Amino acid sequence: MDARELKALVAENPYGGTAKEVSTLCRGIYQASVELDAKTMRSVRDEIPITDKIFSKLKVIGKTLSALPPDQLQIVVKALPDSYTTIQVLCGLKPQELFTAAKSKSISRTTTIRSARDYVNRVRHPSLAGDPTKPTRTQGHTESRAGDPTWKTILTLHEDPERPLTEEDRQNLLEALRGVLQVYGVEARTPETSETASSLKIKERALRETFWRQVLEQELPQRWFDETPQEVRKQFNLKTLQEVHRTPLRQFTGFLVRSSGGRKFLWETYGKAYIAKIHLEHEKTDDRTQRY
Repeated sequence: MDARELKALVAENPYGGTAKEVSTLCRGIYQASVELDAKTMRSVRDEIPITDKIFSKLKVIGKTLSALPPDQLQIVVKALPDSYTTIQVLCGLKPQELFTAAKSKSISRTTTIRSARDYVNRVRHPSLAGDPTKPTRTQGHTESRAGDPTWKTILTLHEDPERPLTEEDRQNLLEALRGVLQVYGVEARTPETSETASSLKIKERALRETFWRQVLEQELPQRWFDETPQEVRKQFNLKTLQEVHRTPLRQFTGFLVRSSGGRKFLWETYGKAYIAKIHLEHEKTDDRTQRY
């Protein structure tokens, strides 16, 4: 893609348009950012009526959507709302997570930016879902211990261990910072513990594993297993519900396909259970090369 094509693309596909127009625009912007040199790209950006902040968001969308195969991209675009800001939030998911959300109808054209943030939080950080203490609000400003995980860290504060701040000092510091933070649209987050990053990741994975296991157990309860055909159980050598939950993904998928009456009915009948199983397998293994 050259500069002329990019400018034409921007003119024909407004970022405030439909999901299809936003998708076309964003993928074109990302493609141009890869193919054009920095000087040319900067020159084009100066000529098109899109601010740098919005341009960066559109580029993020384009990178995520460009990672999807054409058939999956078509399904995703049909499920996206006509709002680039909401789409940008949803692109906080990995490409395959976004496809899964569209395929399972967890997102749709009526998805709001708030529900999009909630969904991304549940998928990426399920342990934070439903916790009314995260984030908290003070005097109209957000002071969060966890907050929206799609936000990135830009600054950290350090104190002299020989002259640690008292709790009162810390509160006074936060109060002094709030006015400045609001101007720049950022927020302060305070750590809950002094745990290391690695231990926090391990704890997060354990919590996510528990979350997805509970979802799987809810979608495939004992009553469901009792009603599955005996011949299907014998074929896959699965005698109990717990064995179904623990069985490898390939055998699990085969069992659901046979139980639902065919692969074409799998998503309609067991879409949520299948998603939960994929996430569970991803979180429960310690070997990164074996994660899905």
